Amino acid sequence: MDQRIEPSRLTDLVEQMEAAVGQGQWEAAHAFFTPNARYQVGARAPVFGLDGIKTYMGWQAERVRWDGHDLRMKFSRGNTAVFEVISHFTRISDGTELRLPCTDIYMFEGERIADWRVYADMTIFDG
Repeated sequence: MDQRIEPSRLTDLVEQMEAAVGQGQWEAAHAFFTPNARYQVGARAPVFGLDGIKTYMGWQAERVRWDGHDLRMKFSRGNTAVFEVISHFTRISDGTELRLPCTDIYMFEGERIADWRVYADMTIFDG
């Protein structure tokens, strides 16, 4: 499989944000988002702002433990960064290991994320 790995300022910001969010460092994560940033995962209704993102992450953490991901692609064009990964999770209810293909699109205003869209089938979280 061809990998398209093109680091940029925007992809660096995304990786810094993911580290902060992944470690639950919400104070640090605040710096990466516009005040009313939109976040939508799959077919779920979008949430807004850092509080909405925290609420979603809480919902997810009740169902699965994130165990990392394999990077397939990252690049940016204009004010948009794109990542493709295979995310690894463990389902809390039964310990099943999950591999989830996922594409994230981040739209920036300046150096802050204004819109984060995650294209993945989250139904596997509930088994």
